Amino acid sequence: MTTPERPGLRAQPPSPAPESVPGAVDRYFSLSTRGSTWRREIVAGASTFLALSYIVVVNPAVLGRAGIPHAAAFFATAAVGGLATMAMGLWARLPFAVAPGMEMNAMVAFSVVGTLAYTWPQALGMVFWSGIAMLAVSLLRLREAVINAIPPQMRSALAAAVGTFIGLVGLQIAHLVTTSHGRLSGLGDWTGPPAVSLYIGLTTALVLDALGARATAILCGIAAAAVYCAFAGIRTQTLHDGIHGSGAALLRFDLTVVADPRAWSVVLVLFALDFFGSIAKVVGLSAHTPLQDGNGKVPGMRQALLVDAGATVAGSAAGSSSFVAFVESAVGIRAGARTGIAALVTGLLLLSCLFLGPLLAHIPVEATTGALVFVAVKMLTAPLPDRTNRPNRTNRQAPTDQQPPTDRPDPPDRLGPAVTATAVGVTLATLAIDQAMAAAFLVTTAAGLLGRRRPHPALWVTTTVLTASVLLQYLNL
Repeated sequence: MTTPERPGLRAQPPSPAPESVPGAVDRYFSLSTRGSTWRREIVAGASTFLALSYIVVVNPAVLGRAGIPHAAAFFATAAVGGLATMAMGLWARLPFAVAPGMEMNAMVAFSVVGTLAYTWPQALGMVFWSGIAMLAVSLLRLREAVINAIPPQMRSALAAAVGTFIGLVGLQIAHLVTTSHGRLSGLGDWTGPPAVSLYIGLTTALVLDALGARATAILCGIAAAAVYCAFAGIRTQTLHDGIHGSGAALLRFDLTVVADPRAWSVVLVLFALDFFGSIAKVVGLSAHTPLQDGNGKVPGMRQALLVDAGATVAGSAAGSSSFVAFVESAVGIRAGARTGIAALVTGLLLLSCLFLGPLLAHIPVEATTGALVFVAVKMLTAPLPDRTNRPNRTNRQAPTDQQPPTDRPDPPDRLGPAVTATAVGVTLATLAIDQAMAAAFLVTTAAGLLGRRRPHPALWVTTTVLTASVLLQYLNL
């Protein structure tokens, strides 16, 4: 029985249900398209945060050696890093965390201030100008041009270099290897509590990954190692309590330092480290993942590079060294992060350090070493994509006089192992991704010349600038 219409009113056809917010968010972040879920992104974002949380302790400690107030460096690390990481998630929609690069803060503290005797406001001024240069080349899309010019075999080489670097960081924190003056110097203690923490975290992650619990394997590995650290008495340094005194370095940079010709080489090296280091990390982290499209490019790359450069400018104004796409983002990507939602989670957790920082004392950096080595193993053993682009035998077209058939692999396939071995070897020798990238560019460019192939113009420029920056570093700027 139907209800009669009321006088003066007409029956309205049922209106379609309004589009749900989750559906709009899903499309904006390409959540379903990239085969991810909310749960996986949240867990992966938390995993990335736990893997990089040591930076909120280590960065203020290192920059403190340069005289930068501890509270200011802590605030810059957590606040600028958190906001930049959230911008990376919302604008670039990529799962990359942004934080101060360890190679950057070490250079500012020990080279610029320690060796060259500049003041810390002058050092921050150099960081500012390098960030402005980064913004300029990013707006002009020069970094995108370099990235797009990188041959496929070099992309795999950079991924291997990044994986090697991540593994070395884990081994060093666990005291399994020792370093001296930024170089590997020997083996360490393989039976002490930090080493055992690595074994527990790595074993837990490997077992859960083998059982199919890929999304939670890394997080559970960190948790298991953290429990052991609590019983073994391993504690991290006490973090600065709250945000009191955080403005001690705000806008204290000395921008007039650029008038000193000696400072130009410092700005060039800071620029080169940030420019090429970020390229190597972004390419290496996205290699062989759904973050790349069918052409090997990363959607949102331009926005990601602008966020990276903008964070360096903002960080110098707040009291920190250059910010970069943090290599520990690989932990979250391995845990399943595929969208900017993971970066949003990581950024929010970084911001929470401003108020909940002391709680991180219960998760020492040693608890993350197993996760770092696990990610390194996965990156180094990732299957390489087929780049020959040759048709199958069954579908091969009939040979013609102009293009005779051949089963020989393309030159890049023969060159790939040599470039990868070079990048990994230089990373082991120098612990520097930018130098590994320089060596990879040199090998690729030289091979192109020897093979009578004209290298891409961007490869020429990149190789020249990279080589110059490496020489400047070895000549003490």
